[in-house]
Amino acid sequence: MSEEHAALGPTEIERVVVNWLREHPEFFILHPDLVESLRVPHPCAPAVSLLEYQNRLLRERGQRLHDKLLELVAIARDNDRLAERVQRLALDLLDAPDELDALLHRIKAALRDEFNADCAALCLDAALAAGSGAAEFLRLDALALFEGLLQAGKPRCGRLRLDQATALFGDCAPQVASAALVPLGNDQWRGLLALGSWDEQRFHPGAGTLFLGRAGELVGRVLRARLLAGEWRARSEPPSAHKS
Repeated sequence: MSEEHAALGPTEIERVVVNWLREHPEFFILHPDLVESLRVPHPCAPAVSLLEYQNRLLRERGQRLHDKLLELVAIARDNDRLAERVQRLALDLLDAPDELDALLHRIKAALRDEFNADCAALCLDAALAAGSGAAEFLRLDALALFEGLLQAGKPRCGRLRLDQATALFGDCAPQVASAALVPLGNDQWRGLLALGSWDEQRFHPGAGTLFLGRAGELVGRVLRARLLAGEWRARSEPPSAHKS
């Protein structure tokens, strides 16, 4: 030991050794016999050699990476399935009937099936649901309970208050443990798509809403096209058709 190091206390010497080993990680490669003689304490087992300790750390790190890879693969598979559901929804909406009442029922059923929900609700304002056949979808009372969500314009998942669940799902409200809410509409009309599940984890607050948002965009475009088509027909009808 040098005279400089001899003047240091045990704590200072340890610090010097630690810093030196960090700067010279190849030291134990050059002195393998020293590696085998070292002992590293372990909280759950007797002391092990440094080599065994490093191997265990590498195995644990490898296991964590393997688990993370499996998690990413599972997420990718879920996203792939969701993408397929959105595509099927788009195709189903393309084949939807022209009658507004039948179209709204088709939208409600398709979204319930594609997102594995136990119940579904579609609430619209007067701009779209004014027709006699679509009167059941005119739900201004339900829309009023979600004013903040409609203004934000972004899907949300989580639990509902009992009055909110009742306004959306009626008699099924007590069974709804989680729900996904998708705002619809633009400056001309507003609406809300709601999916309910008996499982509280199905639409938990941390669930992703990317594909729900895309589904909402599809539904919004279809309903907007239906609204514009109705206005166009009303303007193109001859005056005699309105009087009869």
